[in-house]
Parts: sequence; C-alpha cells; structure tokens
Amino acid sequence: MTRVQGKSSSDMMRELPVEIYVSMVDALYEDVRSLLLGIVAALAGTVYTAYLTGHPLLVCFPFAIVLIGAVRTMRMMAYRRVRTEVVTYEQALRWEREYTVGANLLVFTIGIWCFATFNLTQSMAAHLFCVSVALSYMVGVTGRNFANGPFVDNQIALLCAPLVLGMVMTGVWDYLILACFAVPFFGSVRSIARRLRDILLNAIIAKRDVSLLADRFDTALNNMPHGLAMFDADGRLVVVNRRWAQILPLDPDSLAPGARARAIVAAYVDLGILSERDGGRVLDAVARRVDGLAREQFELQANGCNVDLTFQPMETGGLVVAIEDITEKRRTEARIAHMARHDALTGLPNRSLFQERLETALAMTADDDMLAVLFVDLDHFQQVNDTLGHTVGDAVLVAVADRLRFAVGENDVVARFGADEFVVLQSGGRTVNDVTTLAARIIETISDITQIDEKPIAIGASVGIALAPRDGRDPDQLLKSADMALSRAKAGGRGILHFYEEEMDRQAQARRAIEMDLRKAIQNEELAVYFQPMLNLKSLTITTCEALVRWPHPVRGMISPGDFIPVAEETGLVIELGRQVMRKAAQACVAWPDRVRVSVNLSSVQFERDDVVALVAETLKATGLDPDRLELEITETLLLKDSAAVLDSLNRLRAMGVRLALDDFGTGYSSLSYLHKFPIDKVKIDRSFVRSITTDRKAAKLLRGVTRLGSELGLSVVVEGVETLEQLKLIDAPGVVSEVQGFILSPAIPDAQLTALMGRSGKDLLRRAA
Repeated sequence: MTRVQGKSSSDMMRELPVEIYVSMVDALYEDVRSLLLGIVAALAGTVYTAYLTGHPLLVCFPFAIVLIGAVRTMRMMAYRRVRTEVVTYEQALRWEREYTVGANLLVFTIGIWCFATFNLTQSMAAHLFCVSVALSYMVGVTGRNFANGPFVDNQIALLCAPLVLGMVMTGVWDYLILACFAVPFFGSVRSIARRLRDILLNAIIAKRDVSLLADRFDTALNNMPHGLAMFDADGRLVVVNRRWAQILPLDPDSLAPGARARAIVAAYVDLGILSERDGGRVLDAVARRVDGLAREQFELQANGCNVDLTFQPMETGGLVVAIEDITEKRRTEARIAHMARHDALTGLPNRSLFQERLETALAMTADDDMLAVLFVDLDHFQQVNDTLGHTVGDAVLVAVADRLRFAVGENDVVARFGADEFVVLQSGGRTVNDVTTLAARIIETISDITQIDEKPIAIGASVGIALAPRDGRDPDQLLKSADMALSRAKAGGRGILHFYEEEMDRQAQARRAIEMDLRKAIQNEELAVYFQPMLNLKSLTITTCEALVRWPHPVRGMISPGDFIPVAEETGLVIELGRQVMRKAAQACVAWPDRVRVSVNLSSVQFERDDVVALVAETLKATGLDPDRLELEITETLLLKDSAAVLDSLNRLRAMGVRLALDDFGTGYSSLSYLHKFPIDKVKIDRSFVRSITTDRKAAKLLRGVTRLGSELGLSVVVEGVETLEQLKLIDAPGVVSEVQGFILSPAIPDAQLTALMGRSGKDLLRRAA
C-alpha cells in the first residue's frame, strides 16, 4: 500500500498508465443517473426551503441548480459520444478539468444556498434541511470522486466553508456548537476519502500489474525457443508451454495441469514418440529430484528429432524440465565436421582426411603388400577457366570427381587437394600392372569428358604414381614422390602416367647445389643490390628506390631471385642475406639526394629467426642514414601470423621513425584487416591489378577502388608493374596514387646507373618511356 503514499495526486495521476487514467475519467462521466439524482435532491431542497421561508433570494437557487444540472448533463452525454477518441493523457485531463469545474460550481452553489438560508431566514426547519442536504451531498461527493484528492478537497471546502460560516454568523450558540462539530466531521470525511483513494487506487494498479505480469509471463513462456514444463513435489504438471507440445506433441488432456509425469511419459511411449529405454531415463531423472538440487542433462531421440532435456530441481521439491530441439544443431555440426574433412565443391575427402586414410592404410600394410598413391592433375584446365569461366570450370571438377569415383575400386580413396589436383589411394592392387591399369583408366575416363553444359571441353589428365613400401612408408614422402612423378609426366607431354624414379632426385640435388653455391656467395658477399626507382606523380621526381638482390653467378650467369630466394628462406640463409642487403641499401641511400628513400624487403623468416629491430638500429647507426629515409616492405605472409611478437616489432620499428609498407596489397584474403591493426604507412598495389586495365574496364574499376581505399585510409599508395603511358594515365586519373613503379620508369639497375637516372626530370623519364 506504499505505492501512492508521499506523492501529490497530480503526480500520481501522471505516473498511472494512460489506460487506467482514462478509465478513471470514464467513471466520472459514466453514471448520468447519479448526477440527475443529485441534482433532483439539491433542487428539491432549494425548492422546499424557498417554500418554507418565502424569501425571494432563495427562490433563485432552484433555477441555478436546474441550469447547472442541465449543462453538466449535456456535457456528460457529449463525452459519451467522443469516448473512443479519448486515448491520451492530455485529452483525458481536459475532460476531467471540465467535469471538475461543473461539479465545483454545483457544490459551491449548494454551499452558498446553505449560507444564505442560515443568514436570511429564521426557520429552523429550513436550517436543518440545509444541513441534511449538505451532509448527504458531501458523502456522495466522496464516494464518486475519491480518486482525485484535490477535487475532493475542493468539494469539501466549497461546501463546508459557506455552511460553517453561515452557522457561525447566526450567533446562535446551538449553531456555533454544531459548526464546531461540522469542521472535524468534514475533516474526517476528507481523511476517509484519502484512505479510500489509496486503497482503491493501489488495488486497481496492483490488479493491472498482476494482469500485465501474467500476460508477459504467458507471452514469454509460449514464445521461448525451448519447451518448458514445471512439476510440483508430487510429480504433477503445474504449467507447460506451447513449444513443449510442438517438440513432443501430445493431446491436450494428457498435458493438462495436474497430469502426473509418469502418465505423460507413458503416453509418449505408447505413441512411439519415446522409446521405452528413453522413457525410463526420463522417469529416472524425475525420480532423482528428491536426492538434491543437482542439475541433470542428457540427449535422446524423440519423434524423429534430437532432443536435449534439462532437469532442474527446485528447492520446494518441484522440478523444471526444459527441452530443446537440437536436430538442426546436430545436422549443422555434422555438416561442419564433413566440410572440415571434405572438399566443398566435389564432396571428396580433402588433404587432411586423405592423409589420415593413408596413414591408416600404411600402418595396416604388410611388407609384401602394396599401396599406390596416384597424383592426378588435369591438363589444360586453366584454359577452361580462362575461356569458359569458373562456373564451367567448377562443373568440370565435379564431373571429374564423379568419373574418379566410378573408375576406382570400392576400397580405394579419392581426394581433392585443391584447384585441379586429385589424389587416389589404391589399396587393392597386387602388382604394378594393377596400378598401371587404374592410372590408364583414370586418364581415359577423364579424357572422355567432352561437353559440359552443352559446351565443348578439351581436357585430359596426367598421373604421377608413388608405391609403398618401395618408395617409402612416410605419407608426406609418398605424396611428394607422387607429385614429383606427376611433374615428370606433365613434362613428358601430358596425358601420360609416370612412376616415381630415383632419378627424379636430381632436381633435389640441383636445389642442393644452389644452396651450397648460395651459402658461399653470401659468405663472400658476392650478391649485388640493384635498385628500381619509384616516381612520385605529384612532383614527377624519384622519391623512393626499392632494393632488390641479384646473384651474378660466376658460372651460370645471373640467377633469378625466384630460384634462390625460396632456397634462402628454407635454409635460413635469408637472415644473413637480408643483413647484407639492408646494409648495402642504406649505404647507397646515404649518397642519394635527401628527398629519396630506400625501400628494403623483409622476409617473414627474418622476423621469426632474427632480431629485425636490432638489425635496423645497427644499420642506421653504422651508416648514419636518417630513419625516415628507410622504408621496410613486409608481406602478407608475415601479417598472416598475426602474432603479438610481430605486432610489437613493427610498432618498435615505427617508433624509431622507420616507414612500413605492405607489399602486394589486395592479393590476399584478409589484407583489409591489416590496415587498422598494423602501423602501415604505405600500400603497394600488386602488378596483377595493372596488367589488363587498358583492355578490361572491370580491372580498371577494381584498381581505382583499391587505390582509393588506401588513399582514404591516409596511406601512401604505390602501383607496381606500370609499363606504358596508357596505363599511367588510367592510374593517375583519380589523383589518389602517390607513386608508380615499373618498366615505364626503369627496371632494377645498379646504383651507378640509378644515380644518373636521378639527375633527370620526371618529364624526361616519361618522354623516354614514350
């Protein structure tokens, strides 16, 4: 009952829900008969008083009562006509105020009538009649208008004050004593009205809150994604929601409140929704509720679905059972597990699953058994993608997968490793001839694919084969050997099969020879540093030169970086190689004009195995190069590691004043995420974006989009691989590219030639390119 205490009536009305407030205003206008009875009573009193006294002034009061009553009656009827339009607090308040003015005017008229009767007449009968009418009218006012405190107070004041004043002004002791009793009487009436108002308003609000809470609970209960049932301590059903009946359907009578848990479970078992075993598990869980408040959960099959049940005992001895249909969840998990181990396009096992199968097969293979790993690669598949599109290419891959399933034995495994690479594990072959027959059948069946979606297809297959245990028992070695055999098959003219031979190790030996020569060359500092300039498009001057390592071999001539850089990274030689390149590049840059920076590539291996931050600091100190003139190019391979150590190293380099550039931007899967996480100053757009911009509008739009993105992020943008003035015009059109690099300006050249090139103007350089 404390809800409305301590607040003014107007504040309380404001806090009431509008529908309750409107209904309270409705109550004022609802009973026209009560108003008419009150007016008739007041009219009768004024007419009788005028008749008893014959005073001319008192004759006016009946006419005033009739006039006020008529106006109020018409306004009450008017409200009833527009009731449906009164929906807001402001509208209801306006009608309440109108009612208040009319009611106050009527009661004040009665009060003045009482005052006049006491002061203008000596009739004790008239006086008594006034008091009776006033008291009866006041009781009616209190009953009808209890909800509005100020209204009741005004009514009491407007009636009590003139009546008491009239009795006092008579000077009669009897009336003075009666006046003294009248004041506390009217005060008690006011107090009763207030208490009645508090009680009834709280009751109305509480009823409304309970109803609202019940509606909300019912809505929440029946819109839960889980089914829910509550049982009392005797195992009888108290409440169950709609979702329960959707997951575990049962007739309404069996799920009515009061039904026992055992009967409900028995009904499910009889209908075949639950098995007897699962029904027993449910009943056991219900029975165990008396052992404590431990929560229990398990999964079962019901009505063809996977259902998860949770049993939560209550402190009162009851039990709440929640059920969830997890069928789709289990299907999703199964799909995810399948996708993790199978190729999404063809449905074949992927590399991970194939290697598991291969390891299992090798473990079960005896010395006199034979396993064959066949590496299958499609011939001319890239041409299919280029000429007919990737949709047709995907259809070809699906058709090849189907053909391979058909061609192999039932115990063999077919997998797709990616792109157009398929691998077959043959475990049923006994001789080399069996393997050869399978490989030939694979080549033939794939070559039979001549049309996809009514489009002619020219495709074939080459097969490389490794045998176990002859070629080893290690899965990785077998796959590597089969891959090497495939390379030999494709080199032999495609459409053929080739077994792995030891002679294929010559290639590995050649790689070993490169490693040895490279080690010696690095030790003797025989590798040279060339520089490829970048042209600033705004100043038309060379502002940055990229340092590129070159290997002038004394016997083989100039060896391509593509041949020795991978070897250097695999063997760790790239660490010392990177140190030499950085030192030589910094030394050369010191002699260049101050406006020109040097850009040095950093390998991810250097970050893993060397202290790059210390290397840069030592190089700057030894050469005296300003840190702002050193630019380090990092690759996406490094950022893909996404390690805290890499991020810390890059932040420390950036704090030294060294600039950082992201090479080959736009070619990776998640390059965009690097731009806000790592302290990058510059992005270099890969040459693949430039290659076809003069002939392919989409390529040009893509390039503009990538360059604009980098520029809007506040980064310097460099475009690599620019070869013609036509390409340059398209690149520079949006005005967001900072620098360009490519053969249009110069290939990588020695420092001596670069110095001469720096002396020329940008226009002269571009004129030479034209």
